[in-house]
Amino acid sequence: MSDFFPATNYPGIFASHEWVDAWQDAWSDCVDIIALQRHADPENCRDGFYTYQLKKLACIKLITLFSAGISTPASPSLRSEYFNQDKKHVGALIRSALRFDWDQFYIPDVILGSDEYHEFCKIAHEENVKLIIRDQSISYAVQLKHNTFVDYLKGLGSNTRLKLFNKRKKLFLLGDIRIENLWPNVDAFIDVLNQFHLQRWGRPCYSGRNRVQITRFLNQIALAGGRPDLSIIYCNDDAISAVLDLSYLGRIYNIQSGYREKFQDGISLGTLHFGFQLEKAFSSGADYYDFMAGNGKNSDYKKSLATHSTTLVSLMLVRSRWLQVLYLANNLLNRIKSLQKP
Repeated sequence: MSDFFPATNYPGIFASHEWVDAWQDAWSDCVDIIALQRHADPENCRDGFYTYQLKKLACIKLITLFSAGISTPASPSLRSEYFNQDKKHVGALIRSALRFDWDQFYIPDVILGSDEYHEFCKIAHEENVKLIIRDQSISYAVQLKHNTFVDYLKGLGSNTRLKLFNKRKKLFLLGDIRIENLWPNVDAFIDVLNQFHLQRWGRPCYSGRNRVQITRFLNQIALAGGRPDLSIIYCNDDAISAVLDLSYLGRIYNIQSGYREKFQDGISLGTLHFGFQLEKAFSSGADYYDFMAGNGKNSDYKKSLATHSTTLVSLMLVRSRWLQVLYLANNLLNRIKSLQKP
């Protein structure tokens, strides 16, 4: 197990039956994917298999296999980070997948260097399937265990500490400030969050199938011991910031956030809200507050707030021989291009 994601935090929310079941409720009837086997194993949530086809080189159809719960170009669901898979299940997963017809098997966001990553490499070699790393990203978290909020603040850069904590005084001078957890009123929270995302990004955060997925997931994970925190900051009864956190098996996941644009000069509402959430997290008994992967619109705020990070890699198990050759040729071209850059 990875120190960044200790055994006590396994399997993680994205490898939970509640996540996969919610995905199947929202996405399994999508016309662009084909169900081969629905998730049904009470022990292993990675047993559901689906495929989609992409047309390459005009006439060649490429069949990609993926497990239920995964976002793909054909079924753009919510990103499911940490393809945490008990080491003992990796071999069964790959061998079960090999029963079906596919050219490549997509496995996103595995922690590089983890036990399951090494097991994927080992089993792929044994089964004569080529394993290729397609993408990489950095996931960020704050270690809560063996630390305090006061000491955490001392370790931050002065500008980050100002945005995260010291600007609270200025916020409280603007009116009646309160922070409220809207749980279990998921719809009201999503409506607020969507408005913030429309202002900032020009599109809602959760809509259509993805709104069905996140709503179903939150309601089901709460029954399995998860604790959703639908946190809203109000100023004079007006919502000005929203953060969706979920505590599960000793880990707090920051799933989504949003805030009112151009609220007040000199106040970074999003970062300030994280300060309140982190202060609460340090007294929760959890191991980590997990920002996960991704970047902000204007800054890499996760990196500046995090104490720890890890690399996530998306794997492609390639069965087709001609496709293996194409991947090798593409990698070679990319290396040549990188050498030619000034």
